[in-house]
Amino acid sequence: MNTQTCSSLDEVRSNIDRIDDCIIKLIAERGTFVSQASKFKKNEEGVKDSSRVEKVIQKVRGKAEAYGANPDMVEKLYREMIAGFIKMEMKEFLTANDLSNPEILLGNLGKVHTTPLGAGRICRNLKLADIDAVDFCKQKIASEECKISRDGKNWYCEAGDIVITVNASSYTIITAHRK
Repeated sequence: MNTQTCSSLDEVRSNIDRIDDCIIKLIAERGTFVSQASKFKKNEEGVKDSSRVEKVIQKVRGKAEAYGANPDMVEKLYREMIAGFIKMEMKEFLTANDLSNPEILLGNLGKVHTTPLGAGRICRNLKLADIDAVDFCKQKIASEECKISRDGKNWYCEAGDIVITVNASSYTIITAHRK
C-alpha cells in the first residue's frame, strides 16, 4: 500500500484519479468473469446464490479491516456492486437459456395460482364479481391479444387494458390491474 505524502491538492487529486482508473479497470475485469459465470449456472437461484454473496461480503470486510479501510463502507459498496452484477448476470442467463420465452409461461399455465388474499385483491382491482380470479387471469394470459414479457423474477402479461404479474418461479399471480 502506498503511503505517499502529497505536497499539493493537485497531487492528491492526480493520485485519486489514478486510483479511480485502476478501480474501474478492475470492476470491468470482474464483470467479464461474472459474465462467464452465468454460463455455468443451472438456474436462477444459482445466479443469485445468496450464500456466495455473504461469503464474499465477509471476505471483503476482513480485507478492509486488514488494509485499514472502513469495513461498513466496503460492505455497502460491494453489496451495491454485486447487486448490479447479479442483475447483469441474470439478464445474460435468461437470454442464454431463453427463460424469457412466453411459451414457458403458457406451458405452465396449469400451475398458475394465487392466494386467497391475492384473489380478493385481483377481484377488487378488476371489479370482478362472482368470477374466479385465477381462471379469469389464465384466460387473459392464454388469449391471442396477450403480450407476455419477462423482467427478472416476474412475467408481465398485458391483455387489452389489463396487466397481470406472475412470479416466474412459483407461478403465483402477484397482482392484476387495469392500466
